[in-house]
Amino acid sequence: MSERFATLLREYEGVIIRAWVEEIYAERRTELPVRLSFGQLVGHMPELLEELARLISGSAIDSEIVEATRRLRAHPQVRFYQGVLLDEVARELMLFRQVITEFFWREGLSARQGSLSELRDALRRVNRFADEMVGQVIVVYAASLRPPVETRTSVWPPPRRRRTDFPEDDER
Repeated sequence: MSERFATLLREYEGVIIRAWVEEIYAERRTELPVRLSFGQLVGHMPELLEELARLISGSAIDSEIVEATRRLRAHPQVRFYQGVLLDEVARELMLFRQVITEFFWREGLSARQGSLSELRDALRRVNRFADEMVGQVIVVYAASLRPPVETRTSVWPPPRRRRTDFPEDDER
């Protein structure tokens, strides 16, 4: 159904990545261009675009989109280890959505090669994909920032202490 939009993603991958990079470099709310080399910045983009193209061409349902974003958890994990802040990774994904959306509106309906219903379906999947990716970022950062917990010999959380556990208080 939305094969046209998936084909656009594949054919114009370089154009889309360049547009996204321009947005990243223009964005003042992140320090991604300062923190990362160009290769580190764009290294994951072909994989994201290919996965999105697959989801669009296959008319993926929500559960398939969720599963696809789980497979892409490596991206936020790498960003965490690169020292990129949570809000910067979220902003990166927001800009990804913006670039894809603008591209689809501009190229997807040119010369009447695509219909509005196909565009709507493709954009719904793009939005769901971006939202789920932001959710994965939150999960990765939350799990990565938890304090280490021993599990073999200690009990977590520790049991609550009662007043009777403090014998020195009774002597006063």
